[in-house]
Amino acid sequence: MTICPQIRRQRAIIEGLHGLETITDQIVRQVLQAMTNTLGMKPIAETVIFSPDHVSELHHGIGGFQAWAESGCSLYTWRDYRLFTLDLYSCKPFAVSDCIQKLEVILLPEAIEWRDIRSR
Repeated sequence: MTICPQIRRQRAIIEGLHGLETITDQIVRQVLQAMTNTLGMKPIAETVIFSPDHVSELHHGIGGFQAWAESGCSLYTWRDYRLFTLDLYSCKPFAVSDCIQKLEVILLPEAIEWRDIRSR
């Protein structure tokens, strides 16, 4: 990336098929808390849990967002497909492998893919 090279940025997108019977608010909160703790991030707001179930014909599931001083993390799930997407963005470097290890324990993924994008 050449835009604002003086600002370190890293984004990771991790997707997979979870092996759980269902995803609950508690599980979403657990994943976001695990990312916060594992990566040593500083929360600056309460965790937000949301679901488009009552307003969307397209998407049914549950998601959440955790704001960090270093940026933030979002988790989205699709109930009918057991799909999850974890989107991490930070100005502080982090190891994607640490995130994947936590997801393997919490979500029991049957398949997982990821991309790591760094500004420098």
